[in-house]
Amino acid sequence: MKKERKKNTRFSHLYGDLKIQYKLFLTIMLAVAIPMIVAGIFFSTRLYQLITSDTLRQEQIETAASAPLLQQRIRSVIDVYDQIKTNRFYTSVFSETIDTSVPDALTSEDAAAFSSGLSRYLSSNGVSAIRIYVDLPKDSRVFSAGNSVFASMHDITATYWYGIFYSTHPSELFCPPLYLGVSEKNDLGDCAYIHPASVRDSSGTITKCYVACYFHSDTLRKILSGHPTPEGGVSYITNERDAMVTTTNSRLSGIYYMNYSSIQNNLMSSNGFLEKKVLGETVYVSYYYLPAADWFLVNITPSAPLRRTTMMYWLKLVTIWSATAVIAIFLAYFLSRSFTDRISAVSRQMSRVKNGLPVPMNSPTENDEIGDLVDSYNYMARQINNLMEKQQKQSEELRIAEFRSLQAQINPHFLYNTMEMINWMAQQGRTKEINQAVRDLSRFYRLTLSRKDSIGILEEEIEHASIYVRLQNMRFDNGIDFVVDVPDSMMENRIPRLTLQPIVENSILHGILEKESRKGTIVLTGWIENGTLILLLSDDGIGIPPEKIGDLLTGKIQSSGKGNQIAIFNTHRRLQILYGEDYGLRYSSTLGQGTEVEIRIPAYTDPDQLPPKTGKS
Repeated sequence: MKKERKKNTRFSHLYGDLKIQYKLFLTIMLAVAIPMIVAGIFFSTRLYQLITSDTLRQEQIETAASAPLLQQRIRSVIDVYDQIKTNRFYTSVFSETIDTSVPDALTSEDAAAFSSGLSRYLSSNGVSAIRIYVDLPKDSRVFSAGNSVFASMHDITATYWYGIFYSTHPSELFCPPLYLGVSEKNDLGDCAYIHPASVRDSSGTITKCYVACYFHSDTLRKILSGHPTPEGGVSYITNERDAMVTTTNSRLSGIYYMNYSSIQNNLMSSNGFLEKKVLGETVYVSYYYLPAADWFLVNITPSAPLRRTTMMYWLKLVTIWSATAVIAIFLAYFLSRSFTDRISAVSRQMSRVKNGLPVPMNSPTENDEIGDLVDSYNYMARQINNLMEKQQKQSEELRIAEFRSLQAQINPHFLYNTMEMINWMAQQGRTKEINQAVRDLSRFYRLTLSRKDSIGILEEEIEHASIYVRLQNMRFDNGIDFVVDVPDSMMENRIPRLTLQPIVENSILHGILEKESRKGTIVLTGWIENGTLILLLSDDGIGIPPEKIGDLLTGKIQSSGKGNQIAIFNTHRRLQILYGEDYGLRYSSTLGQGTEVEIRIPAYTDPDQLPPKTGKS
């Protein structure tokens, strides 16, 4: 009892949480859907059986009409041979002993008349060509006398049908395309009805021959295609050696192919449809025997199209029921919209909070419960908007403070290295170089600290990096070349101060100066791509090991004594704080060859503009 009460309570909550429009919709749909579901369960199996039975019966009728036509076409080819066999010249040469040589007999005037007379059997009976293959050398005058009927046995010794005659000696053979040679199929026809023959001369020597009546499988395929085949179905003809004669669809016949022995086991007593499983799919198969050629006509009807047809009928019924339901829903909606429209408007307005800040609605003109709900929502929306503005302002101030804190970590590091260099030169007594170094250092920090704004222009940032290289060259015997290849049109683009210098410093201290020669080149190039300013710093230093390159931008690499590589992480981090995770530094390096650093920031020139951030910061 307790479980039943819990289920009832759960259902009550579910139903109670539905919108009013959905409750009306659910009530009407249940009234319409329940009878439809009951009828569907009752008639679904029966409907499929009716459609299957009707489709198969129609297919059987159509196919049964095709079988006599195929038999007639095959019989017409046999008739051609029968007429040739009764020809006077043929009987005198191939059925009796000749009193002359075989070449003389086959090049006589009677032979020429016989050859020309065979043309009347072509086309009208479906025969495309007639050949009599004679076992004579290819250079025999029989084949050079312009008589196209006679051909050398050597032309067909490589064919499959010749091998069958040679090994099993059948009295006749209907040949599908597989049995014929390429030249036969190209020039004569891709099917043939062949009989063995022979010529006996007066010396008793027997010359083997074959009489071949060629025809095209297209004539059979046209008969098979003469009636509509169900979607996904196929009809084909196969022979006793499991060779395909013709098919309405070569791909499907390969999938649903039935071998000759299987056909014999399943047929012989009935031409009805049999249900089989092929590759896990139910198909309906019918067989028709073509005795004239000892072939079988096979028809395959898969069950999937029949199920789709059944589904189409059900969709029609569902459409009718759905139309009835839509009319009922429309009437219910029209009657209830006097109060549901206002509730829906409040609901839609509140749902927009998921995509942004809440927007107050127009003040209600009615003072009912819905009007009170609108007043309460408007008050809530105004309070939330005020809180969000305060939070956004505080978040921006925090972001700027974090950026300046990271930037402050870089300046003391560089100043320390530079003062160490000046101290070293003072110990060497290089007054002139010290004077130049102090001027450069002064200009260096003037570029960094001349404005309160932490964002400068690219031209000043390049000058800043160039001064740093000059200061380092004073210490390292001018062994560092700094090449700048950036278009003048990009020089006014905005860039955070102290972006280039830490990267250049890292390239010098951990790349070039680690080389044995302590000399090298740093190249700066730049371009703008899809609104993004891209700067590429390349050096020919010693490179960075693969296991360490990923740690540069995570802050895991600590000071190594020669410059603090944490400055690289700080530079990357403050770029992401300003612009988002889609921007910052990207390192790639090859040991022994050098390192490339790609800097990506938004391209803009307005000093009062800070592009919107993308991704997480």
